[in-house]
Amino acid sequence: MNGAKGPLIIPDGFTAQADVTDKVTAFIQNFKTYELDNSVPLLLFLDRRSEAFYVICHVESNALASKTDVEAVLDPEESEEYKLNRDIYTDTYAYKLMESDAVGGRSFEDIVVEYDASYRPETPLKVFGGQHRIIAIKEAVKKNVSVMHGVRVYFNLSVEQKVNIAMANNTSIAVSNDLLDRMQEDLLGAHLREWCQAVGLLHQGQNFADRRSPEGIPTVRIARTLIVNFYRAKNAKKANYQLPVVCKSGPGVDPDYGQLRDTIDWSYKALKAMGQTFAKLHRLQRERVLTRNSDNYIEFANKCIHPCPAASWAYATGMFQHNAKALSAHYALVGSVSPPNDPLNAKGLSEARLKGTDPDTYRGLGARINNVELGRMLQVFVLHATKAKKEKGITKKLANAAIKSYEAQKAKRELDKALKGI
Repeated sequence: MNGAKGPLIIPDGFTAQADVTDKVTAFIQNFKTYELDNSVPLLLFLDRRSEAFYVICHVESNALASKTDVEAVLDPEESEEYKLNRDIYTDTYAYKLMESDAVGGRSFEDIVVEYDASYRPETPLKVFGGQHRIIAIKEAVKKNVSVMHGVRVYFNLSVEQKVNIAMANNTSIAVSNDLLDRMQEDLLGAHLREWCQAVGLLHQGQNFADRRSPEGIPTVRIARTLIVNFYRAKNAKKANYQLPVVCKSGPGVDPDYGQLRDTIDWSYKALKAMGQTFAKLHRLQRERVLTRNSDNYIEFANKCIHPCPAASWAYATGMFQHNAKALSAHYALVGSVSPPNDPLNAKGLSEARLKGTDPDTYRGLGARINNVELGRMLQVFVLHATKAKKEKGITKKLANAAIKSYEAQKAKRELDKALKGI
């Protein structure tokens, strides 16, 4: 061993900075661990992947219930509003079982926290992994059940280390890709979130959803998809055929978005107008569907933030940046129909299909994510903006025509390709 500081042992092979050991000392002074109660010193570990220091120890339920913070944030100097972890869901069978185990005296292991008293100092254990277990422990404490639980405590983490450790711990428990996207976006900066707040896709102080949200809160994937398709179409050469794309979700940053992000002018008026109009369309779609007496399904209400319609709508918007008349007609979709009708006519889209081609299992336009659906959905918005009578909005007849338009264009491209080989 290369040294000890009080009841802390630092192994050979690395040296811990004073700001780390000082925080370990503060933790030891403020928390009664099972190890130290039994004269067992704490061993300082180094996570070579993140270069972060931590100790492993056991802490009683009462201390965890009163001193943990499940709303840990990435950068408290920027804001204390945007938490790093997923939301808490206590209405699932898995959580109910976890709570029952806690009340029954279950000892949980490897709850991951950082000791950080720089914000909300009354709860210095910031939880990065195991927030549902912490909630279950708190419920057990209310019933006077208190046992020892295993805790991994990190110290003096940088923003990058927090993201790395939180992602590693959440990935190990089958967390949603949307949460991983949100963590990655937080690491990249607040630009996308602030843009969504500015255009009305998010409320001020609100963060992206960490999974598909019945409340209609967009995910990082949807926001990225809107921006990528807007620029993809706006910057496309007319001679090159392109399709809308849906940004990839999960570990790593979507390559199209990653390549584009540093070049984005977040104050660009046309980009802002696109976001504002999409936000209005989404709000109106939800309002019309959820306040009527029939066909008020949640998937109809949230049709705008399904990846396929979102990508296609944004791509059409980018295309029409060079056609003011078509852009105006495209944006006019927001006010194209009167209540109780919804602007996307989600039911009409669900019933559209190409007889003789689409199988019985086909769920209509904009329900799946593939090139055919993206191409067909794009034609819905193109035909609405360039061919249809605007006062009718998106009709089932238009939706069926969009399918035929896409299939005809696809056949033409395949024919042209075949002719080149003759």
